[in-house]
Amino acid sequence: MPKIAKISIILTSIVLIGWVMWTYLGVLPMSKDLSVIGEGKPTVVLVYESYAPAGMDAMERLNNVRGELESSMHFRVAHIGTPEGDMFVRRHDAFDGVMVLFDGAGEVVRVTMVPGNRDQLMTELSQLQ
Repeated sequence: MPKIAKISIILTSIVLIGWVMWTYLGVLPMSKDLSVIGEGKPTVVLVYESYAPAGMDAMERLNNVRGELESSMHFRVAHIGTPEGDMFVRRHDAFDGVMVLFDGAGEVVRVTMVPGNRDQLMTELSQLQ
């Protein structure tokens, strides 16, 4: 194989790998730091369990709107299987894929599933502002 063909294949592979990483890993993960609840900004906490479909789908839906709302509210994860996440789940009687909405003072506004429709999700979250 000519040297130019090898170089082309390598460069194309690098670009493709970079594109895949940017597309699928470009969104920063949600923090597990729940200490921000009640510090003035509303907070959305997603109860999430690794490899469970409901939580993974809910995470994707929240990530789709997070960029638009993150300046006015916190987005956090209570990860089932960690001490903090398990305590949060018990305290709020929640389960994988549920979001718990807190006002700026840290009071629970609502415990609900993450809506599947983007407009419904935006409406739900805009009520916190």
